[in-house]
Amino acid sequence: MNTAHQKALARHPTMSDQSMYNPLNDPMLPPFSQNLTWKDIGRRVEAREYWKDKIKQNRGNARYHHHLAPLRGEVKDTREEVKHHRLAAEYNPGDSNVLNDFALALYRQGKYDKAEVQLLQCLHVNPNHILALNNMAAVQCKKGKFSKAKEFCERAITLNPNDAMAHRNIAKILDTMGNTRDAVKHNRIAIQLGPGVHGVTQHADTMTYRNLARQLVARGQTESGHACAHYDAYRALSFKTNVLANSEKTKELLIRTKTKF
Repeated sequence: MNTAHQKALARHPTMSDQSMYNPLNDPMLPPFSQNLTWKDIGRRVEAREYWKDKIKQNRGNARYHHHLAPLRGEVKDTREEVKHHRLAAEYNPGDSNVLNDFALALYRQGKYDKAEVQLLQCLHVNPNHILALNNMAAVQCKKGKFSKAKEFCERAITLNPNDAMAHRNIAKILDTMGNTRDAVKHNRIAIQLGPGVHGVTQHADTMTYRNLARQLVARGQTESGHACAHYDAYRALSFKTNVLANSEKTKELLIRTKTKF
């Protein structure tokens, strides 16, 4: 186990014996309850109009475009979203966060080559941009370059061993490459480092439980690795009826699940 793994595990004593870890007995596990949305529709509409007015006053202000772009994306106006991200990048090409956000918008549209260009520029400006490294890994996966994607995740983990996103991403990559043993290790770390953004359980956190359960079954560790408990945790966080038993039917469901990057 490398230093990054050791640091992550040292932060979480419950993971000292990974084979015995049961998520349903972990006091650090986020509660299985409905997360309240942070979006307030009225305020978002007001914010969109505010930044539109600011752009009318000063079209060349990159910050105004950067703020408006995601607000356009929230209402599925992807054309305007990308336009404002592009303008923000043009007016402030030295801002790594602007470049990363532009790349992410392009990625969501399936424009992976263009996203890669922006991420390369972002990492040229700031080689230690953790989100850009994670996003570059995702881009490389979409292009089928899994070894290269793995390298970007490893860079992110080296810079920040406690970055749950990087551990989730490298676990998916390793699983795709057939290395379920190390995928399990990284998924366990990701679960213990969660929940996600601002302490709120995200979809990616939830899916990590499912992915880990499936990998444990594939490795023949259904009982020793608490695969069913992890799958139950996934179902609870997804607000599904939590009635699965440790049975052959449960194993069948686990085996039939598939990982999505």
